[in-house]
Amino acid sequence: MRVAITGGTGFLGRHLTSYLGALGHDLVLIQRSDLKGGPDQISKLIKTSDVLINLAGSPVIKRWNSSNKLDIRDSRIHTTNLLVEALVKLPLAERPSLFISASAIGIYDSVKLHTENSAHFDDNFLATVCKEWEACLDPIKKTNIRLCLIRIGIVLAEDGGMLGKLVPLFKMAIGGKIGSGKQPFSFIHYHDFCRVVEFLIDHSQCEGIFNLTAPDISNNEDFTKILAQTCGCPAFFTVPEFALKMIYGEAAVTMILGQSVYPQHLIDCGFNFRYPDLESAIQEIMGESKKEY
Repeated sequence: MRVAITGGTGFLGRHLTSYLGALGHDLVLIQRSDLKGGPDQISKLIKTSDVLINLAGSPVIKRWNSSNKLDIRDSRIHTTNLLVEALVKLPLAERPSLFISASAIGIYDSVKLHTENSAHFDDNFLATVCKEWEACLDPIKKTNIRLCLIRIGIVLAEDGGMLGKLVPLFKMAIGGKIGSGKQPFSFIHYHDFCRVVEFLIDHSQCEGIFNLTAPDISNNEDFTKILAQTCGCPAFFTVPEFALKMIYGEAAVTMILGQSVYPQHLIDCGFNFRYPDLESAIQEIMGESKKEY
């Protein structure tokens, strides 16, 4: 298939393009320079593609000053609006039949256990961005394009994301839980993330909202213990909440709080996770990293 992707050079995009390329798909990477060309330029790139995947978005783990907030929001809202406009402009016969667009589990509150049917959303900055991000897709619902909205959890891979930042600290024996450690930790192994995208492409009955998290319900303390054991290093330290607030300000909520999320829709559709729990996910990733060294 011909697959067009935004965000293909980012942390998730690099893994996904490598995975889909190995499967033999013809990939079209939509660059930032293409987005500057507006809907007409994007329409030319996605014309006759079978699938459009939108992973564009600036990293959220950074201090949320006014400039960074604008970057976080615009990299999602503006890009998605451009893609939607470009899709709608195309004649029916030239449109991709599937649009997979990213969102995040940060839309949910930190109190409830959330399936895709949950409407218990938070009202912080990140949740507000997610709600606006998803609202951009409303025009697609009026077309013949199959829409899969993927709410992505914490993606585990050693070369980026949270795990990429923490592994060096744990190997130096200065890792530890964050605050109480009781905050939910809803994750997905990067390989399962790629497999989910492949599954959604291959199964035409799949559409709507999908939580991209493993079915294991864990917390930050569980994650800390398993990572420390796998690294063979102690994790005596606790990162106090006030320290994170001093460093990251308002953005500290992304580490201090968490969401309990369950992938009910994926499971109902028949998807089987290769790494359904923290232990299997972390052990596989760390085993891979040892082979690399």
